[in-house]
Amino acid sequence: MITAERVSVARAELGESPLWDTGVGLRWLDVPGRALHTIGLDGGESVVALPETVSAVEPTTGATLLAVTATGFALLDPDTGALTPFAAAVSQDGVAMNDAAVDPSGRCWAGSAVRDDSFRGALYRLDEHSVTMCEGGLGMSNGIDWSPSGTVMYHVDSAVGELRAHAYDPATGDLGGRRVLRTVPATVGLPDGLTVARDGGVWLAVWGAGQVWRLDPDTGETTEIVAVPTPHPTSCAFGGPDLGTLHVTTARPGGHVYAADVPAVGRLPHRFAGAGR
Repeated sequence: MITAERVSVARAELGESPLWDTGVGLRWLDVPGRALHTIGLDGGESVVALPETVSAVEPTTGATLLAVTATGFALLDPDTGALTPFAAAVSQDGVAMNDAAVDPSGRCWAGSAVRDDSFRGALYRLDEHSVTMCEGGLGMSNGIDWSPSGTVMYHVDSAVGELRAHAYDPATGDLGGRRVLRTVPATVGLPDGLTVARDGGVWLAVWGAGQVWRLDPDTGETTEIVAVPTPHPTSCAFGGPDLGTLHVTTARPGGHVYAADVPAVGRLPHRFAGAGR
């Protein structure tokens, strides 16, 4: 077992959406704190206040970030925190957008979550300014990423404890059949955010277990465990000069960012192609 060490001074109520930028360092969010944090390449930390709740950030082909807000998408200036509305997705009471990721062709996928048992959450695909609901009936949509080939999309519904593997067409952005790759029993924890390494291994943050699991992409079996010294890891992302460091965001009673060198190499995140340059 590998143990992650704390690397941030800043502490969030709910840390989320770790994002490695080779020219900047690690960006991450405090969602209820409405803050975009950065751990620079030199280890220095900075924070930018946000005018509203942002649950995820993704890189674009331009200078802005694509931000997922409660109701849709906005362009975020990482230097000032200014948000420019970009596309709406949800308008139902009690439903809010949650985690997101960009596919190999530059589309952004994001899911919504509900705080009751109505399963009104959904998966949305953003192509430039066009938003399409691609799957409904979700409880709490969470981590999203793709296999190295781009032909499998991994997606978590935390409400039912499932990590699912969808057949995926990277040319069209269409979902095919799906299977459950791994179910996390509620007695153990809840699957949350994830990232996929260059070798195809799926690294899954398990809320309540204080761990990140490396899962075999074929069998779903755990092949490596990273222990996080707080019970609520929320998401993870590779970073560092060789992309061999796994960064883990957490929620209270932790709230710091932790990191561990792991026997895997990550990939840089895909960039949203619809925001212009």
